[in-house]
Amino acid sequence: MNYYAFISGLPDLILDEHKKVYTTREYKEELNSLLSWKDKNVINKLFLKYDNDNLLSFLKFGEENMTFNDLANYNREVIFDMADMVKDEDRKWNKKYPAYLQIFIQDYLEHEETPKVFWEDHLSTLYYNYLLNKTNNLFLKEWSELNMNIRNILTTLSARRENIEYDYLIVGDNEVAKLLRFSQNPTHGLIEFIDYYESIREIDDISDLLQKEQRIDAFLWEWIEINTFFHYFDIEKIMGYLFKLQMIERWKLLDSEKGGKIFRNIVSNLKNSAKLRENFETNKR
Repeated sequence: MNYYAFISGLPDLILDEHKKVYTTREYKEELNSLLSWKDKNVINKLFLKYDNDNLLSFLKFGEENMTFNDLANYNREVIFDMADMVKDEDRKWNKKYPAYLQIFIQDYLEHEETPKVFWEDHLSTLYYNYLLNKTNNLFLKEWSELNMNIRNILTTLSARRENIEYDYLIVGDNEVAKLLRFSQNPTHGLIEFIDYYESIREIDDISDLLQKEQRIDAFLWEWIEINTFFHYFDIEKIMGYLFKLQMIERWKLLDSEKGGKIFRNIVSNLKNSAKLRENFETNKR
């Protein structure tokens, strides 16, 4: 479907410019009244990441203490009902909800988190698999796979540099994820497998973690520019604008000091997870 009038009226976005633009919430509200049913279904898949956060928060902390982001597709009552559907053997899963959420709830209720199974990573894997296998939109598939690959490559490079086991930190089940998990020299095989590997490796060489994150977003921003260039007034252009908007909003929330602290925690958490696993294996013996 063509959205000429809407897209023509969107303000230009610049990654490092903090002028007043749409918020993600305002943008979503406009899209809800504008998009065709088919295109709205595509956009809703992107906002499922907020449902993931809400569901995990509910399962971990309960109804009273959970955090809730209203950018999600489903309200609190639906999240509660999803859990009840899985707990109650007499109820069947409502097929209008994504099946991966049912799988996650069931796994969460039946298994314990271990140093090799982090619930956030397990849910990310299920979500990425859902995006890659349950949509016909090529742009969305490529965007999802790009983000998953970048996350996994940077995790692998950081872990190998710190001499940390990392196979259980890789999310998703595509060819890149499998190569990173099981190859003795995974990064070597990626050089010819994906054309942007060297760009990500160069980003990984940046020691300042805030600058590294900025470079990642700059890389993603350029990818959006290239891959929406010939999409003038369609759903791909609308998705690309949403991704850019989310980047700008995120950076508005971070000043240099706070941002640096957050991204230093990434490395710290990586080391802590490895130590946790080491202790776990020792206690087993």
